[in-house]
Amino acid sequence: MKSKKNWIIGGLILLALIAAAAMMAISAEPVEVVQANRGTFTLTLEETAYVQAADDRELQAASTAQVRELLVASGDKVMPGQLLMKLSSPELTAETASARSQLARTEAELQAAGLKMQSLRLELKQAENDLARKKTLLQSRALAQAEYEEAELEVDKLRKTVSQQEAGVSGLSQQVASLSEMFNSLEEKREQLQVTSPVSGIILDLPVKVGQVVAPGTLLAQLGSAGQLEVKAELLSDEIRRVRIGQSTRITAPVLGEEVLSAQVSKIYPRAYEKTSALGVIQRRVPVIITLEQTANLQPGYEVRVAIETLRKEGVILLPRESVRLDEKGHYRVWLVKEGRIEQRSIQVGEKNQQWVEVIKGIQVGETVVRDGSRELKKGSRVKALKQDESV
Repeated sequence: MKSKKNWIIGGLILLALIAAAAMMAISAEPVEVVQANRGTFTLTLEETAYVQAADDRELQAASTAQVRELLVASGDKVMPGQLLMKLSSPELTAETASARSQLARTEAELQAAGLKMQSLRLELKQAENDLARKKTLLQSRALAQAEYEEAELEVDKLRKTVSQQEAGVSGLSQQVASLSEMFNSLEEKREQLQVTSPVSGIILDLPVKVGQVVAPGTLLAQLGSAGQLEVKAELLSDEIRRVRIGQSTRITAPVLGEEVLSAQVSKIYPRAYEKTSALGVIQRRVPVIITLEQTANLQPGYEVRVAIETLRKEGVILLPRESVRLDEKGHYRVWLVKEGRIEQRSIQVGEKNQQWVEVIKGIQVGETVVRDGSRELKKGSRVKALKQDESV
């Protein structure tokens, strides 16, 4: 009888323990948890940017002219020497013709003057020889003094004439050189009325219209070379301090689909300039050039998204950013789950990005923390730890 009573009491105790355990399990609050692990921490600077040719060419008007015909449009691919547009300038054509005619006349005058100079030099040579012969005769008293002096005067006269002719030829030579330079310049400008592409590439901009009168220096077309492409980003001036030449960059764009291109920062402009944002905010931005390792389907003018890796730290302890909260005293804290109960732990943090926080002190690898650090939990309370795939 006593043994049966003991069995009953033991059963009741067991049931009580089971019930208590069940109640405790029911009362344990489920929380999603993560483990602190070592990993690679990176900081990236993201910005919208545009593809451009690494070798842009600007074609400008050489003289005042009128656009007579456009043979290409923006976005067209062109080859070296391909005719892009025709300009007209009656004034330049007339000026070139006048310069050609004047040059021809002056060259003819120079040729005639040169022939006359050669003739005079020959005549002078003969007169000098005759004077030398007469001097010999004079010394032998076979020639009168007056006749010798007359020959001497003739030589002096011819020498002056030759000198004057040589000066005239020299002046005409200078005129020919000057007129030739002027004509060549006008002819070059006239040839530039036929605007051709200097490179193989693509038309990036064609800002002129048929009938438009352009002045010297007016931009007629902007071409992008078909060679190396690059990306130009404009970064906020207060962010540029983190950017260095050689930093790795990821390039994404709708035209690339899921493909991500690798690139590097190759140039940082030395000055910032003001630019008004789409919201009307005046910002100071610094242009940065990023060199592509491959171009895929990109073309000059395409919009892309760049992500410049400004920091990389290997083997650091990481926690999700949402797991770490900043209290009213400025201390970083996490909810630590240990043996099914909640503990509050102060930690020291390092770098932070949008996803991760680097933990310098306070957490060890493998320790478990509540994913949502902003949850209202009580220290010492029981929790049921759920991993992310278990909480769905």
